[in-house]
Amino acid sequence: MKKLFNVMAVAIALGVVGHATAASNVDLSVKGSITPSACMPVIGNGGVVEHGKISFQDLQPNGETVLPSVIMPLTINCAASTLFAINSTDNRNGSSSEWTGGSSGFGLGFVNGDLKVGFYLLKMNNSKADGVPQAVIESADGKTWFDAQDDNQMWQPKWMRAFKDATAGAISPMPVQVMTTDIVVSTTITSKVQLPATQEIPIDGSATLDIVYL
Repeated sequence: MKKLFNVMAVAIALGVVGHATAASNVDLSVKGSITPSACMPVIGNGGVVEHGKISFQDLQPNGETVLPSVIMPLTINCAASTLFAINSTDNRNGSSSEWTGGSSGFGLGFVNGDLKVGFYLLKMNNSKADGVPQAVIESADGKTWFDAQDDNQMWQPKWMRAFKDATAGAISPMPVQVMTTDIVVSTTITSKVQLPATQEIPIDGSATLDIVYL
């Protein structure tokens, strides 16, 4: 989008100069690269966290109800050592009932149009690169990276994670051939006073983990 905006700005500028001695053409470039090392992700239980049927009466009488956490092993195998990160996307964006201003929770969908069912949190644990425990880092744009403590720091929607290159001066990702980690999923149902008591309420969370080649 930024590249397109710049090209349009140049075109407008050329239009207003009239007969000034400006070039009569402008260049547009399309760039990128095709990586030879494909990476394939595999997640445990087919990527499904099944909480089953929960009785409305079993929800906490006051406040939120925290369901048991579920661990889902994730493995990413690459054909060769590859520089990549994993980006998280909340497919139920806007439906998280996490406290106002919170950005760590993934949504569980809506009931009756606009009532938020709850939220779930993702963490990484036992993270290894090529069989060796490695520090995890995260980034919102793939350029500026921050430390992300394994088994402690929430993985926010729209953020990407990778392993830290200990040999680099600045915080930056390292190439990996085989990545393994446990995805810890912690689900919370909103206060029962916020939900209808006389109908079945679907728990409908959905997220996508994408491999992003850096």
